[in-house]
Amino acid sequence: MSHPADYIVVVSNEDDFVSGFHHFSEKVNRKLKSGYQLHGQPFAVDRLMCQAMVKAAGSHATVTTEASGDTTMFYHRTPQA
Repeated sequence: MSHPADYIVVVSNEDDFVSGFHHFSEKVNRKLKSGYQLHGQPFAVDRLMCQAMVKAAGSHATVTTEASGDTTMFYHRTPQA
């Protein structure tokens, strides 16, 4: 049985536009270090920079949120029985 993957979109905040998206790149790098992979090219929505990322799940996919709020869950596939 194949296991679903977690899909997320890392989103910058309004302050990142002024700082050259330095904090945004740190958010993406933290996710890369935690096992996520880039999924396509970064994209912009108004003044926000976004990066889709994917992580293969173990026995089941879990939705997690971080206290810093630096990641927005974009899509979550539920396990099929």
